[in-house]
Amino acid sequence: MQELIRELFKAGVVKIGSFVLSSGITSPFYIDMRRIYSYPKIMKLIIEEVTKKVDLSRYDVLVGVATSGVALAAFIAAATSKPMAYVRLEKKDHGMLSQVEGEVEGKTSLIVDDVATTGDSIMKTYEILRNSGAIPTGALVVVDREQGAEDRVRALGMRYHYVMTARQLFDTLKNDGLLNGAVYEEIMRYLEVFRKK
Repeated sequence: MQELIRELFKAGVVKIGSFVLSSGITSPFYIDMRRIYSYPKIMKLIIEEVTKKVDLSRYDVLVGVATSGVALAAFIAAATSKPMAYVRLEKKDHGMLSQVEGEVEGKTSLIVDDVATTGDSIMKTYEILRNSGAIPTGALVVVDREQGAEDRVRALGMRYHYVMTARQLFDTLKNDGLLNGAVYEEIMRYLEVFRKK
């Protein structure tokens, strides 16, 4: 996993500053996972980690969350010969008017997204899948920001898988000398606030 973290940093995926996340939370870091699709080596490393950490035989279909989770699910599905579908968080207003593309009815589903903060996207996808007759039983993210997603997903009775946590990411960057101590401490204080909630 250390090689993956170094490659993510080298590709500019890890940003330090002040960012407002889709959850509305202001953060001292941003994980820009949309950049990973331009780096085949990173995708290969992610797939290797996923296949080591997740028993994909438990799931009939991988379901990507629009937008970044769709490409991620497609890469993993192609590499592992698993069926894939995807969910739009907003319903189409043309064509078949569907929110789910692909066959999911009656199938155990692994929801795939790039990063999880509070888990809102996963929760919405869970509801859409259930309403479509799927059986969502797990969620997978590359980076768990450790800000509530895991608890919310597990409360639904689903398994929660991640390639790495934010702490693992920043511990590795600090230990490799890629992140200075003051920035590291600020990020750890920020993450600790959510651990106490």
